[in-house]
Amino acid sequence: LLAYQEIIHRVRPDWIIETGTNGGGRAQFLASILDLVGHGRVLSIDSRHFDDLPEHPRVMYLEGRAHDDEVLDRVRAIVGADGADANAFVILGTRGAQRRMAREFEAYSPFVPVGSYVVMEHTVLNGYPVDASFGPGPFEAVRRIMNLRGDFAPDSTLERHALTFNPGGFLKRTS
Repeated sequence: LLAYQEIIHRVRPDWIIETGTNGGGRAQFLASILDLVGHGRVLSIDSRHFDDLPEHPRVMYLEGRAHDDEVLDRVRAIVGADGADANAFVILGTRGAQRRMAREFEAYSPFVPVGSYVVMEHTVLNGYPVDASFGPGPFEAVRRIMNLRGDFAPDSTLERHALTFNPGGFLKRTS
């Protein structure tokens, strides 16, 4: 959460797009930091319907699978026509399998301008160092993305607090 706070302060995003709403706690935290900087909104996406999600004027919830075309069309309509003009910070917190996480990255990275971030959460899974039975997931997706793309690079400065569930997953757009 300290790293997210720092990213928000640096980037001043118009939108924070997060996948994996769960109970809405992360969205509420992000909105409270946006309140402090006086700018931005949160778009939180999850395939499951949740009753009683916390409300905040800066938070909008969207139900659907984050990588589905119809959901992406709705995201584009909310944050900007094709995403190219969006100043977004993206958090991929779905905790899915490698292929799904890579699809989500490809779908949402166009919303991220140079200097902003996509955070691939839960890179500790599949034995890195926890839950070795998880199978290929976020860690492997990051490795594949870094092998195929030259426009993002891991920003290890955001791991300086030494406690993160996202080692290697703070991906900064460099070009």
